[in-house]
Amino acid sequence: MIKAMIVDDEQASIDLLTWLIKQYCPDITSLQSARSVKEALPLIKSFKPDIVLLDIQMPHQSGFDLLTTVENWDFEVIFTTAYNEFAIQAIRFSALDYLLKPIDETELKKAIERYKAKLIYAPAGEILFRNFIQNISQPNKEDFKLALTDASEIKYVSLKEIIRLQADSNYTHIYLIDNKVFVSAKTLKEYDEILHGHRFLRVHKSHLVNPEHIKSYDRLGMLLMSDNSTVEVARRKKEFIQHALTGKI
Repeated sequence: MIKAMIVDDEQASIDLLTWLIKQYCPDITSLQSARSVKEALPLIKSFKPDIVLLDIQMPHQSGFDLLTTVENWDFEVIFTTAYNEFAIQAIRFSALDYLLKPIDETELKKAIERYKAKLIYAPAGEILFRNFIQNISQPNKEDFKLALTDASEIKYVSLKEIIRLQADSNYTHIYLIDNKVFVSAKTLKEYDEILHGHRFLRVHKSHLVNPEHIKSYDRLGMLLMSDNSTVEVARRKKEFIQHALTGKI
């Protein structure tokens, strides 16, 4: 039994999302809505939702303003937004969830299932949200910090701390400076999507590397990284990598 709350300035959006929830999300048994941050804040206190489906772009005060104002962080947020690349990057870097408008019922169901799965290990929501606020406040997305989560830990790293990422079935080993390794439950494909536009190179189906940490690239198609580890470049990627690294090493 899940209590959900919709915060959106457009009544048509509230009505559509309400209908989708009633049709496709039977685990949500109680639902309230608000059309502004001012209206939402007291309702959060009295209703105590488990999930807030929060529109990012609202007049007067945005969804971000709600997150910086709310006192008790005892709920999860699923952002709802029209396409906004910068905001979506900040959301994904902070290990949070979002739905693109117009909202699709399949994606809505998946988001609710992810919320239920998250309850098993329950990373500290407030910490994730505060990292998100820090990210969205950055003028440059290169300064975002990436939230890494597993069953017992949340770690925040800047991109320059990441040397490379290596696939291990449905997990990813993230190799950091100072010989640190973090094992994430996200797949390498997910990290490839999150880091798209941040100059990371997919050099192999199992490897994603930070070009800033490449020391050399030899004739056999092997990269030598700053931690002295080696990474194989896939045959079909060799020409692309040679081009990408021109002038870098």
